[in-house]
Amino acid sequence: MAESISDLDFHLTDPAFFATGDTHALWRRLRTEDPVHWTRTRYDRGFWSVTRYRDVRKVYLEPNLFSAQRSGATLPLSAEFADPERSPSLKLAMEGAMLPSNDPPRHNKMRRALHDRFLPKAVAELDGFVQSLATDLIGDLIRFGECNFVDDIAARLPAAVIFEIMEIPREDWPMLFRMANMGIAPADADYGGGSALEMRTKALRTIFDYILDLVKQRRGKGGTDLLSILGRVEIDGVPFTDNEIGYNGFMFVAAGQETTRNTIAGGIYELMSQPEEMQRLRANPGLIETLPDEFVRWVSPVTHVLRTATADTSLGGKDIREGDWVVLWNGSANRDESAFPDPDRFDLGRQPNLHLGFGGGDHFCLGAVVARLQIRRIVQAFLDHVEDIELVGPVERVASHQFPGYKRMPVRVTPKCPQPAI
Repeated sequence: MAESISDLDFHLTDPAFFATGDTHALWRRLRTEDPVHWTRTRYDRGFWSVTRYRDVRKVYLEPNLFSAQRSGATLPLSAEFADPERSPSLKLAMEGAMLPSNDPPRHNKMRRALHDRFLPKAVAELDGFVQSLATDLIGDLIRFGECNFVDDIAARLPAAVIFEIMEIPREDWPMLFRMANMGIAPADADYGGGSALEMRTKALRTIFDYILDLVKQRRGKGGTDLLSILGRVEIDGVPFTDNEIGYNGFMFVAAGQETTRNTIAGGIYELMSQPEEMQRLRANPGLIETLPDEFVRWVSPVTHVLRTATADTSLGGKDIREGDWVVLWNGSANRDESAFPDPDRFDLGRQPNLHLGFGGGDHFCLGAVVARLQIRRIVQAFLDHVEDIELVGPVERVASHQFPGYKRMPVRVTPKCPQPAI
């Protein structure tokens, strides 16, 4: 007997399911049978699962009706994570300390104060660094012959780029990389050694204190790096608090790495799985311009966001009450048959591609231009120097219901001949 939709509710808050289960099959059923679905949890707080593109987009475009701050911007992992007195990250989120967990008008003011290093002009100045680094990484890939593509290639590019934007000393990169993994996927045993709440709290506190110390050292020196900017931010004449500096620093360190890493790894995996699309890309170099957005649509690196209804309303024919949680499943919206022709086809030339992988409305990803640049440059370097890439072992996914992606992807590469001097 087939399971009912309600029988599958707990999968949506189970990080392990996102590592081993078929999330797209579940979302497909929800879109078809109950696109705004009341979902039970194990921590006595249900929520509305929103899975259709048009409904997800509607919520993004109504931030005054659907708050990012009232309960934080992501689903808790457990009852502990749902209690702000036990979960420092939730407490800070509900205080509006971090950009994604803020509502207008403060969100918009905070975004404007932080956006200078992410504007197209600033990103263009970063292009040389990104291009050189991408070429070096593909050179490493060739020298390795075999490697874990995730840790050895896909993770190193976005980590180096965000650390460059923040001007983090290189000797501290490995520590911050480990803490970012622990903070983003605390339920994954490979990234921690204790309870998920302990791991998240440890990662948050370590990065928080590190960032705050650097900001204080740089304050008043007129730097243009992201940490110096954090130290100068004022909203309505009031400087950022230590909590706002530390928590936004955590956001940039952690989310700035994980999302692009998962997108690069997921996109390359699909190119290995669909060699005809790889051949199409090699034959049509212009696809490098549209490719980043298809990578993002396909992977949906931030698979959900959480909102709280600020008033009674309706959505998809369901009555939503003030205070109800509403979860936007970006990963489902980006495969919605009513929004994308042939949505389960990985199409590097897809146009238009109005995906929600970067969020939407006021909460459109601040780093989208940087992410597209990194994806474009690493794939271009790959095309220039690698003849073939193949899996040589099983892949493994991260146990995370917010930032799911690959953590192990053993590959072997064949360089183009003659091998370039890189």
